[in-house]
Amino acid sequence: MLRITITRSADAGTLKVEGRLAGLWVSELSRAATAARAERPRVVLDLGEVTFVDSEGIALLRALREGGIALAGCSSFVASLIDGGRP
Repeated sequence: MLRITITRSADAGTLKVEGRLAGLWVSELSRAATAARAERPRVVLDLGEVTFVDSEGIALLRALREGGIALAGCSSFVASLIDGGRP
């Protein structure tokens, strides 16, 4: 299960992500991030409460970061996977 809580300010949107980023939840986060990006010039994903990320989730996080979405609060393990480690 994955919970996505969206907080908006004048110039940014923050998506707090909690739970497991795997399977069908990967596409759900992709849709939420795309919608947030269309609404605000700056989007931040708060990954502090993510407990698991599968290989598709890592690929999505890499793509979102490359697309200009900031990643915050991820564990060192998840950060190392995003930066090129193997899932």
